Formats: sequence, structure tokens, C-alpha cells
Amino acid sequence: MATFESTRYPHLTLQDGTGIWARFKDGRFDTADAAVVKRLRALPEEEGISEVKSSEKAGRPPEAKAPAKSASKEDWVTWAVACGADPLQAAAASRDELAEQYAGTTPQQ
Repeated sequence: MATFESTRYPHLTLQDGTGIWARFKDGRFDTADAAVVKRLRALPEEEGISEVKSSEKAGRPPEAKAPAKSASKEDWVTWAVACGADPLQAAAASRDELAEQYAGTTPQQ
């Protein structure tokens, strides 16, 4: 799992011809998708997007409740990983599978 920060645009949405590939909420974006991580790391510094190091993530509390069933797959992957799922397995599962398995779970501290 990788976390990125957008200091210039806290609600930034990144998309290309195939659709949205990153959506920041309150200046942060979590992803387990290696291709997305690579794209974000390749952005120029001037864009104001940086990767949050593990030691910085420790101070950020996980969300208190599960996303809505209609939330994006990315939101469900983030939630599942916070609840203890393996990041690669969570990324490989469908949104509906993640919602079914993790809707009633609580993030691990």
C-alpha cells in the first residue's frame, strides 16, 4: 500500500482517456495498484504530489466506518487493507467481493 499527498490540490482527480486512475480526498490518496504508484511517482515535483513515507502514515487514523457499498473499488481496497487484508489480494478482488467480506469489519490499529 502506498499513500500520496497532494499539497496543491487536496481534491485532485487524475484521469486519462480510459478514465479516472487516482482521486485524492482531503489531500491524500491510498493505492495498492503498482501501475498507479509508478505513475504518481513519475509526476514532476511541481505538481505538488509526494509519497508519504511509512513513518508519516502511522499518525493517520483509519476511517471509522466502512465505505458505502457503492463506493469506488479503490475505497474498498483501502478499507480492506486497513482491516488486515493482503494489499495484492485486495487489489485483485472485485469491489463487490470486498464490500461483502469487509463491510462489517473494523480497521486494525
